[in-house]
Amino acid sequence: MSSYNPAQHEAITTAETITKRGRGRPTKIINNLFHGFIGPTTDYGQYPTFAMDILAGIARLDWHDRAIGVGGSSKPLSVKRLVAILSELEVVSAATVTTQYRLGLRQAQRYVKAIELAMPYLLKSRPDGLSYEMRYGFLRDSTRPNDWEDQLEPPSPEDLAKLHHDLRTLGAESTSD
Repeated sequence: MSSYNPAQHEAITTAETITKRGRGRPTKIINNLFHGFIGPTTDYGQYPTFAMDILAGIARLDWHDRAIGVGGSSKPLSVKRLVAILSELEVVSAATVTTQYRLGLRQAQRYVKAIELAMPYLLKSRPDGLSYEMRYGFLRDSTRPNDWEDQLEPPSPEDLAKLHHDLRTLGAESTSD
């Protein structure tokens, strides 16, 4: 499902070599369970409804660890970028986020922490069909989440003709009174 991305491969390699230094804080690497299951080309779309409230709430947290009114403004993280990280990166680390989105190290670490905080809630809120698909690689049945069936009968030709006749003057009304 994923294709080879040289920049992502380089970032993953960089993240792995950073962890071998033996000093400082260990690099946080998160396996993205939602990679390939959400995104603009999937059944759940670019902005999956089950995840948006969670990601918006996580994005609005205070990410700067300072007192209110001290040291500048605390702008929220980008929800669009959080969704993009979930859909595009197979491995989420500061190195992969920095490389993919051209962010500074501290900002990339904030996004990694946000994904780490959101992941358990996203896993709890995912639909049953997605949970099954993530576990077994295919859907339980052939219906997709966005398939729907019209329960109404199609209109008769007479009803369509009447509707067409009634709509013929729509927008042709004069605005001068």
